[in-house]
Amino acid sequence: MNTTHAGLVKQSSLFKGVSENGFSEIVEKAVARSVEEGGFFFLQEDPATHAYVLLDGRVKMLQLTTNGQQIIMRIITPGQTFGGIALLNPEAGYPATAQAVEDSTAAAWNTQELRKISETEPSIPVNVMSLMHGYISELQERQKALATARVEQRIARILLKLAAQSGKKMEEGILIDIPITRQDIAEMSGTTLYTVSRTLNEWDRDGLLKIGREKVVVCDPHQLVMISDDLIEKE
Repeated sequence: MNTTHAGLVKQSSLFKGVSENGFSEIVEKAVARSVEEGGFFFLQEDPATHAYVLLDGRVKMLQLTTNGQQIIMRIITPGQTFGGIALLNPEAGYPATAQAVEDSTAAAWNTQELRKISETEPSIPVNVMSLMHGYISELQERQKALATARVEQRIARILLKLAAQSGKKMEEGILIDIPITRQDIAEMSGTTLYTVSRTLNEWDRDGLLKIGREKVVVCDPHQLVMISDDLIEKE
């Protein structure tokens, strides 16, 4: 593991606060796993045998509902943890699918080995619980938004979140630096492809965004924040 990747692992939510000796063992036990664009690190309900920290690329977490609908839960960027449930209840399986948005590499740790390290590094299970709390809070916020927020608010919030997570400053604005389709945005905001297309096209005409194939540039973040907070009306 090179210095850059080791730094990402050390700063990840999973290993925050571990001792130097503990971190040395963590690096020693890590296994690099690479997945090509469109491939999977794991599928929903697979046995939760490993926890991961993303080193390169992008990964989207997908959940299949009981009625067969696919929902994008979140986008994972380098330095972020996924599959952490493996430390809590591996027999229950992964609650979501991890699919590579682009060619991606992650560091992986076997559940049993991490549990053994956790016996002398109590910060790891605490970190896992904190991650789970964050996921639950995120789901609650999403459910609240679906119940109370207008669809334009939800779409604006998704775009702002993605821009904050993986934004890249350009002359024309902030590029959301991950391949993202209108269908992806529809799934993340809980609406239809038609509604997302209509809304994005309108914002493109108004100069808020610049839309390309699997590309979004936020040209007017302030206006988008106003929409997300329902401080202005978009006809």
